[in-house]
Amino acid sequence: MVDGSKSPSPDKLSPPPEGESLLSQPNSDAQGQLTAAVDDLLNELQSKFDAVSTEMFGKLDDMTKRLDDLEASLTAAAGAGAPSPAK
Repeated sequence: MVDGSKSPSPDKLSPPPEGESLLSQPNSDAQGQLTAAVDDLLNELQSKFDAVSTEMFGKLDDMTKRLDDLEASLTAAAGAGAPSPAK
């Protein structure tokens, strides 16, 4: 796992009653807590993935615009009598 990953917050997992451990709690309660923790983790990962995807698409759009501008300026320069670059 990544060092910067978060573990489920303590307020989302109820502590076991005094004198009991998670292993001695009823199976359904422990399973419910595990399910909730996994759901929270998956939601957090989905949110981060969505943010990174949005950022990448934004950068690709910016790069496309810059390339279009460069192509337009090269076309304009070639049309103005400037020699075209050799291929």
